[in-house]
Amino acid sequence: MSDVNSQGNAKNKAQSERAERLDSARGSQPSGMPTAPSANTSQWIAEVSHELRLPIANVSLLVETLLDGGLEDAQVARRMLERAKQECDRLQSLVNDLLSVEKLSETREQIPREWVDLPMRARYAVESTEKLAKAGSVKVIVEVQPGFRVYANASQIDQILLNLLENAIKFTPEGGVVTIKSGAPGCFSVSDTGIGMPETEIPKIFARFYRIDRSRSKGSTGLGLSIVKHILDLHDAKINVQSKEGAGSTFSLEFPSPRLGGGG
Repeated sequence: MSDVNSQGNAKNKAQSERAERLDSARGSQPSGMPTAPSANTSQWIAEVSHELRLPIANVSLLVETLLDGGLEDAQVARRMLERAKQECDRLQSLVNDLLSVEKLSETREQIPREWVDLPMRARYAVESTEKLAKAGSVKVIVEVQPGFRVYANASQIDQILLNLLENAIKFTPEGGVVTIKSGAPGCFSVSDTGIGMPETEIPKIFARFYRIDRSRSKGSTGLGLSIVKHILDLHDAKINVQSKEGAGSTFSLEFPSPRLGGGG
């Protein structure tokens, strides 16, 4: 009987140690990657490899736990599988964002542009993030004037709105509000009543894989705002960020009108 108890204790200890290693791995990631994207291929590969390594290691630990007796406890097994699913979702998001980065390799001259109906694109973004907003009990408001248009690539406007909206929802506590609002010609903003950020962090947020608060960035790849900035650069557009801790953030965008003789 003592041998059986010893084996059981050893198995429980092994499972506990794996869980601790998993939690430790999550908490020990660096707070940010380099403060500016690098054009160097080796640097890019190193950054991507770093981001891929953690979720893969976590899935491996979870599978080890299940194989080492975790399947015998239905509650433990379910918890491990749920965490494995979260890591797989994170990997999928990372792959999708990496593909988006690859698609943004065109030059300014190669990007097809047109007058984009912002109310329509805003509705699409709101519908696409509805599940996320409901899960966090966050209200999303669209205050875009009917007929408001920006001269840009339509699919890339979708990317901008989706990334900014998802980011705002994730960093807005329960009961908060996120607003998409039009302004002067070519200008619109995405604001929230969320947790905000220190002013010292604002210059860093557009760097690849940079995440201010990893506990709130669960499921985030850290590429969203980098993609937004790259799209804006391709459009010669501007972005201004205003934020204060505990008082939310506002991302204001300004797209230029087409040059004379450029059509549209």
